[in-house]
Amino acid sequence: MQHEIVVEAVAADALAAAAALLRRFFAEEGFAGDENKIAANLARMVDDPHHWSALARVGGAPVGVVTVTTMLYVEWGRLGEMGDLYVLPKLRQRGIARRLIASALDWCQRQGCSAVSVVITPEAEAAHGLGKFYQHLGFEPSGRTISTKKLF
Repeated sequence: MQHEIVVEAVAADALAAAAALLRRFFAEEGFAGDENKIAANLARMVDDPHHWSALARVGGAPVGVVTVTTMLYVEWGRLGEMGDLYVLPKLRQRGIARRLIASALDWCQRQGCSAVSVVITPEAEAAHGLGKFYQHLGFEPSGRTISTKKLF
């Protein structure tokens, strides 16, 4: 029997489940990520009206997570960015990621975002072919390069 995919905003009672999925995502993809820092940053995101996170559940069990932030730009106005998207490997190819993305896009639209971006690492592209996945959903490569300087 197939269970319905339910996507809901992460609330205080779901923080631990969402943080556990994010920790698993970081470990599987080889990202550095301190367990306490991930949980603390997620809690800060949930409390901040310019950030959002959602949990996907199937049969009541948490199976996927998405995080979104918004920023103000002179060029774009408010721009959304999906920072993290993860679905348990055994449940991929069942529409869960698409549902999480659709929910993130809906939230961004309600926040007045003019566009939504996603950053695809070279490693994620090589491992999962995410460029084509996102293009299929209407995202287009921007041609921009992101450079980051750590401040702490």
